[in-house]
Parts: sequence; C-alpha cells; structure tokens
Amino acid sequence: MTDDLKQIIERVADKTQMADRKAEEFIQLMVFVLDNEEYVVPITDLKEIIKIPDITPIPNAPEFIKGLLNLRGKIVVVVDLERRFHLVRENKTPSQHIIIVEAGENTFGIIVDEVAEVLRIPITSIQPTPSLVSSKIHSEYLKGVVVLDRKEPTKELTEDQCRELLLAHNTTNQFEKSNTRLLILLDLLKMLQEKELLDVGDRVIEVASEKD
Repeated sequence: MTDDLKQIIERVADKTQMADRKAEEFIQLMVFVLDNEEYVVPITDLKEIIKIPDITPIPNAPEFIKGLLNLRGKIVVVVDLERRFHLVRENKTPSQHIIIVEAGENTFGIIVDEVAEVLRIPITSIQPTPSLVSSKIHSEYLKGVVVLDRKEPTKELTEDQCRELLLAHNTTNQFEKSNTRLLILLDLLKMLQEKELLDVGDRVIEVASEKD
C-alpha cells in the first residue's frame, strides 16, 4: 500500500470517528405536554405514540390505572399521570395521546395531553434539576432539566452558560418573556417499576398466558 493511499484511508477514518463522537454528543428527546408543563423522555425509552383509543376499565385497580387497551394483539396497561400525581389542573385541556413504553415483560401506556415534537439536542443541555424548578411530577422521577436557548435550540452550551440561562429563567417574572426554554427530563422507566403497576402488569401477563 502506498503512503498516499495510507494517508487517504487515515483521513477518512478520522472523519468517521469524529462523526461518531459528534453523534454521541447529541440526544433525541420526545417532548410531551401535561397541564401546560413540558416534559421530555429519550426516544430510546419509547415504543410508539398513539391517539387515545377505547380503554377498558379494570375492576378494583388503583385509581391511577385507567384500564387496558389492545394494541395489535398486545395488552397495554394504561396509566393516568394526572391521577397518579393527584394533579389539580390549571387548564382543562383534553388528553390526546398515549406513549407506549415497555418495562421488562410489561407494556404500559402513559396518557399525556399532547406529544409536541422530537428534539435533537446537545448532551451539555441536560443539567441536574435545580431546587428552584417545580414540577407537577414528584422529584424522584426527574432525571434533570434540559436548558435551551429559544433562539438557538441546537447550540452547544457550557455548564456555566446553562447556569446563566437557568438563573435568567428563574428571575424572569413572565415565562413567555424569557429566552430560555426549560424542559423537564422524566425517568419513565423508574416510574413504571412501582409495585402496584408491576402487579397489574404481571396479572395481565398471567391471564394472557392462561388464554393461550
């Protein structure tokens, strides 16, 4: 192999490695809305998103379990976050979507008001949840916050820049006047490991096995 050919191969390999490293610096998140609050979850945690279909109630189930739905032959346990976290709604927005998530052998559907968009953002935009940030969902199920500059949402931010944006956001009286977009990163998989949910999921699997 000639020296020229070696140099070409090395350059191509370097560019490929740089592209791979660059891809690792970004993450794809799906944004959903719950009572006017924006949450995000990694796309990799989701199976699909559907419009809310007919849901069959489960007798004697916990109140936050809405019921069951049949998704192409697969039984899905539907969870109502509004009831789970005893939300007192500030807005009477009807829920439109269900997020389908698999947790172990169980399949769950999470009711949300609306699935808004998918974002590809720099990893550096994800920061620990500040104490000043409030959420309708308990803090134990939060993985952090995504801090974005509304004017340049894909811009890579340093930790210092994120802190500055958070400070600006928290000291702005009216959210709509802030240049900061704050998204709450939710740990859906942890939430779905609750015993009451797993018990219902296991019962669904048991009943399905008996039918087979």
